[in-house]
Amino acid sequence: MNLLTHTPRVSPSTFAKGMRALMVGFNLLIVGLAIWEVRQSRHGHVQHAETTTQNLAQVLEQNVNGTLRQIDLTLLSIRDQSARSPGGLRNPGLLSLMETQFVHLGMVDALWVTDPEGRFLQGTPSGDPAPVGPRKAFRALPQDGPAGLVISPPARDGQGGAWAITLARRIDGPQGALAGTVRATLSLERLAQAMSKVDVGRHGTVSLRGENLALLSRHPHFQGLEQMIGDPRIGGDYLAAVQASAPMVHFTASSTLDGQRRTYTLRRIDHPRLHILVGLAESEYLQPWRRHAAITLAAAAALVTLTLAMGWLARSAWLRQLADQDRLAAEEAKYRLLAENATDVIWSMDPEGLITYISPSLTRQRGWTPEEFLALSPENRALSKETAKAVQERMTAARLLPPGTQPFEGDLLEATVTHKDGRELQVEAQWRIVWGEDGRLMGFQGVTRDVTERKRLEADRENLIRDLTQALTEVKQLSGMLPICGQCKKVRDDRGYWNQIEAYLSQHTEATFTHGVCPECAATFRQEMQVRRDQKGGDGGQG
Repeated sequence: MNLLTHTPRVSPSTFAKGMRALMVGFNLLIVGLAIWEVRQSRHGHVQHAETTTQNLAQVLEQNVNGTLRQIDLTLLSIRDQSARSPGGLRNPGLLSLMETQFVHLGMVDALWVTDPEGRFLQGTPSGDPAPVGPRKAFRALPQDGPAGLVISPPARDGQGGAWAITLARRIDGPQGALAGTVRATLSLERLAQAMSKVDVGRHGTVSLRGENLALLSRHPHFQGLEQMIGDPRIGGDYLAAVQASAPMVHFTASSTLDGQRRTYTLRRIDHPRLHILVGLAESEYLQPWRRHAAITLAAAAALVTLTLAMGWLARSAWLRQLADQDRLAAEEAKYRLLAENATDVIWSMDPEGLITYISPSLTRQRGWTPEEFLALSPENRALSKETAKAVQERMTAARLLPPGTQPFEGDLLEATVTHKDGRELQVEAQWRIVWGEDGRLMGFQGVTRDVTERKRLEADRENLIRDLTQALTEVKQLSGMLPICGQCKKVRDDRGYWNQIEAYLSQHTEATFTHGVCPECAATFRQEMQVRRDQKGGDGGQG
C-alpha cells in the first residue's frame, strides 16, 4: 500500500484545453446574455416609442376631430338658418348669424355662403373678400356631391399668401337640388400651432395630410416646407402604411427630408378622411437605451476580463500544483521506500479509530499482510483488552484537547499483541495527533515497534542482576584473628580443633583450592632430591 493516496493526474495539455473550453463557453454565455439584454432593452424602448406615438396620435386625432366638429356644427347652424330664412342665402339675418358664429368660434379666418356655382354671396369678416385661393381651388360642389363635410386641398390666399383649407357643406333647395354652399376658411398656421403643442422632442415630427394625401401641416417647421404644402407624394414604408387597411399602423423608417430615423404611428381619420403621422427620433428615445447598453456591455467586458484573469491565475495555480505534485511524488517515493523497508509499522487512523493506512512491514512484524489486517474486524486484530481500552482512552482524550496540542508524542503506549501464528509480541507505539488547518481533529498517526527481543534481553539482564545480587548476599566473609600454627600452618577453629588451612578456608568461604608448587618450593624440592641422589650414590660407592 502507498503511504500517500494518488489522485488521477490530468495532463497539462488536457487541463489547458478544458480551461480554454470552459473560459470560451463561459465568456460566450456572458456575451450572449449581454447581447440578449441589450436587444431586449432596445425592443422595450421601441415598444415604448410606439406606444408614445400612438397616444400622441390619438390625442392629436381628438384635437383635430374636435376642431373640425366645432367648425362643422357652425356650418350646420348656418345651413339650417338659411333654409328657414325668407330671403335664402342673401338674407341679412344670415350674415348676422355668421358674424356671431365667427366670433364664438374664434378659430376660422372667414365664414361665407356661395351660390351653386361657388360665387361669393355674403360672409364675414365684414368688408373682407373671401380668400381667392381657396375659392378657386374649391369653386363648386358637384350636383350629386356628398352631403357631409368636405375639405378642400390647401391653397394660398393670393400670390405668396398664407396657406389655408376650406371646409364646406352643401345647402339644398326645396326640391333637394343644390342651392349653394356654406364655407369656412381655416389657416394651416392654426393647425401647425395646435400640432406644435404635441411634445415629440427636438427631432420628432407631426404631420397632417388630407384625403388625397396632400400635405396640410407639419411640425416642426423646416426650410422648404412652404413648397411642400399640398404635395401628395409619399413612398416607402409611409405609402405601405397608408395603403394598409388597419386604422393605425406602426413603422420605423428614415426620413427623406432630414435623414433622421424615426418610429412612426400613422392614424387614419374618417369623415372627413385625414391622415395623422407622429414620429419620434431614434436618436432621442434610444438615448437612455444607449447608456444602458454601454453600461451592460462594459460590465460584460469587465466580467470577461475578470474571467480571463481568473483563468490565468487558475492556470498559474495549476502549474504550481503540478510542480508541487512532482515534488510530492518524489517525497512520496522516498517515504514509500522508507515505509516499505522499515521494520517498524507505520499506521494512520481517522478520528473514529478506523485504520486508513498501515505499512507493509506489518507482514514481518505480525504475519498479516496490510490487506488481510484491514479486512479483520477490530476484535479479531489480536489486541488485548488492556490495549484496546488504552487506545479508546487516547482517542476520547484527543477530542477534548485544544487544537494543535501533542500530548502523546513522548508517551509511548506499551501493549501485548498476538502474531498470526499465535505468538505473543511485546510492542510499543508512538502516537501523534493530526490536526487540520481549521483546528479540526483529522485523525492519528503512529509507529509501532516490536520490542519482544529487547524485553527478553531486559528480562535476562534482570535475572542476571538478581542472581548476582543473591550471590553477593550469600558470600561468607572472614574477620577477626585466625590462630595459625607457625610451623605446620594449621588453623584452629572456634571449637579448638586444628585444621588444614585449605579445609578451613573451604569451609568458611566459597573458595575452592587446587594444589600446585611455587617456583621457590620447586627449587627447594629439586635441591633436596639432588641431595638425596648424591647421598644414595655415596653409599653405593662405599659398599
